[in-house]
Amino acid sequence: MNQLRKAHRVLAVMVTVIVILSSLQTNVIAQANLDPILVLYDASHSQQYAADDETLGLKLMLDAVNTSTRYIVKVNEDAELTDSVLNDVDILIIAAPHTSSPFSDDETHGIKEMLANGSSLFLLGDPVIDQTTTYWSEALMRDLGENNAINSLLDSINVTGVRFSVNRTVLENIYADTMFDYEHPIFNETYPYMIQLDPSTWETDHPIFRNINTLYTLTATLKPIGLSSGLASGYETSFAQFRRGPNTWANYSFPNMTLEEFEEKPLSYSAINGTFPSWMSAFEYDESRITIVGSTLMFTGRVLAYPSTDQRWFYMGDNSRLFLNIINWLSQDSVEAPSAILPMLIISSVIMAVGVSFYILKKIR
Repeated sequence: MNQLRKAHRVLAVMVTVIVILSSLQTNVIAQANLDPILVLYDASHSQQYAADDETLGLKLMLDAVNTSTRYIVKVNEDAELTDSVLNDVDILIIAAPHTSSPFSDDETHGIKEMLANGSSLFLLGDPVIDQTTTYWSEALMRDLGENNAINSLLDSINVTGVRFSVNRTVLENIYADTMFDYEHPIFNETYPYMIQLDPSTWETDHPIFRNINTLYTLTATLKPIGLSSGLASGYETSFAQFRRGPNTWANYSFPNMTLEEFEEKPLSYSAINGTFPSWMSAFEYDESRITIVGSTLMFTGRVLAYPSTDQRWFYMGDNSRLFLNIINWLSQDSVEAPSAILPMLIISSVIMAVGVSFYILKKIR
């Protein structure tokens, strides 16, 4: 009889513990195998950077994404971005496309459908450069900053609210701009377009900037001033300049520009002194997410545009981690691990029912 009483007590304690545990919230490891997230890098629009080049392209960065079992990175070499190509894509990366290779109507329709289905879009532009940079000796790099191609794409897919800052010159060339800062250069004020950024210039509570402490960039800027979706900017001392031609900047004395001059051409400049020019935007778009960044260059394996240096953008500060954080944020809702709460409740309910039945039988006896 004593043994029976002990058994009752042990069973009561077990039931109580299980019920308490089932009511607590905790992180669990899902037992089901999760489908990997498909990331597609588009290389069909005369992109500036090759996906298979470690020193001049994005191979280091794309390989870093691909090493995670969560992601599979594929490269689209020459197919149009139609519905069928984008059908299973979770994140589409379009980086520095050239204006000579515009997106077709079928492609814009395919991208619209992809976004409507909840997949995400990652757009990267670049700044313009002039002959003062060490990159100028490469003819291909002289076309850097063809950001009007991305602006046209945003127009065609009806995404409003953010654009790259561009300017049409008297020769009818369309150039993007470059963010300058003489007080926060990576090297010295002779190269004010290569800037070191700290957490005071970004939204530290956003998941994209988790564990990000220092960034190094050469970037274009976004407009409008005071961009609501802007997550990262320059400093109060940062400003934007655009290129008039291959050898000159159109507003080289930009820090002294008056407000009246700015108001005369409001679309020519992304920022004036004291406006904290944005260079990254991230926002939700219906069921999808979109991130727009003003520098593809900062994620490549290229050597910095500074004489006699072997430092590469990919390894600078937290540049590569930022890219991975962006991919993670864009895919945040793509895969949900199965919850363990329901199975725990079922198990605890069954045990409780057994315990209650055992107690009732004992009372009847």
